[in-house]
Amino acid sequence: MMKKLFFTLLSCGCILFTSCVSKQKYMESQNALSACNKERKELKSKTMGLETANKELLADKSRMSAEITRLADDTLAYNRKYTSLNRQYITLKNNFDDLMKSYQQLDASAKKESAVILKNIQELQLSLEEKEKEMLQKEKRLQSMSDSLQTLSDSLIQKSMDLERQQKKLSELQNILNKKDEDVRLLKEKIKQALQGFDGSGLTVHEKNGKVYVSMDEQLLFASGSFQIDKRGEEALKKLAAVLSADPDINISIEGHTDDVPYKGASGAQIKDNWDLSVMRATTVVKTLLKYGNISPDRLTACGKGEYVPLEKGNTKEARAKNRRTEIILTPKLDALFEILE
Repeated sequence: MMKKLFFTLLSCGCILFTSCVSKQKYMESQNALSACNKERKELKSKTMGLETANKELLADKSRMSAEITRLADDTLAYNRKYTSLNRQYITLKNNFDDLMKSYQQLDASAKKESAVILKNIQELQLSLEEKEKEMLQKEKRLQSMSDSLQTLSDSLIQKSMDLERQQKKLSELQNILNKKDEDVRLLKEKIKQALQGFDGSGLTVHEKNGKVYVSMDEQLLFASGSFQIDKRGEEALKKLAAVLSADPDINISIEGHTDDVPYKGASGAQIKDNWDLSVMRATTVVKTLLKYGNISPDRLTACGKGEYVPLEKGNTKEARAKNRRTEIILTPKLDALFEILE
């Protein structure tokens, strides 16, 4: 390539110096020279690149040679190691074969022993299953007994609590009853003291069944066959009203009683028989107590018993006189007692 360029340049110089050429041919020669210079530069650049690549290839070749030497050394070392391992393998294989022979001999013996042991295990398992069934049955019985005992214990605890509540309630009831009895006793004493001036006038005060009975004979309150209270009876009721006004926790029931002699009222009269008379007398006593005492009417009850609740049976004058009476029955209110009993 360089020789071709040299001859081209030489030809161009000869042409310039040896002959006269036209301007056009000169320009063409100049252009050809420029192209040749450009090509020369490109060739020079390629030559430098090839020289660099050649150096790199020489370096790679050196490295490759060193790697080949190292690999050859490794291969030799691996061959030696392989030979050693192969010897070890042969030794281990021989040992393994010996062990397999021993194993086969032991396996034959172990199978016989295993059959015996398996049979024993099966028998033992059956025995254990039977015992387990028995234990389960016992556990069920024990659980049933435990449940029964727990139920009984719960029942006893509940009964104990109920008994404790009942005892507490009974204690409260007893306290209330004791207080009621004491109130009745004090009430009886107050009434006796208030009415002590009427002793021997057909008035009695007594206690029965937790109640105070103030019994007034007919002669103290009424004329025979009448329901109008006379002055002496009104005075007694006035003093009784003062005692009852001071104790609002007492209910008052008034009962009118007659003897068994038929009442003969006039035609068109207000009272027709003993029952009417007993009711009117009880009502008159109620109104008198309201008149002289600060007593709430809802505490008072009036009823007539006629001749049907006698104190003494008989037709004697004394028995009939005793049966003609008005009873004022005083009963303590038992609201607190009823609240506990609910």
